[in-house]
Amino acid sequence: MPEQPSRDASALRAWALVGQLGLTMAVPIVAGVLGGIYLDAWLGGTGIVLVVMILLGVGVGAAGVYGLLAKEISWKR
Repeated sequence: MPEQPSRDASALRAWALVGQLGLTMAVPIVAGVLGGIYLDAWLGGTGIVLVVMILLGVGVGAAGVYGLLAKEISWKR
């Protein structure tokens, strides 16, 4: 029978997952903001590209979070 992980190991694994989820959500949003600012300045836009890039970043981040959670709790399709 395999040994159960200690309580400390389980807590550490949970904190690691929280950190990974946060980074998975934050990095695409920040990339979208920076890319949107750059493209808006380059195209001389009014902020529309920035909004689109932020929404794209949120979508990519959400998809990444879903993928991590699906792997973690075995929701594989």
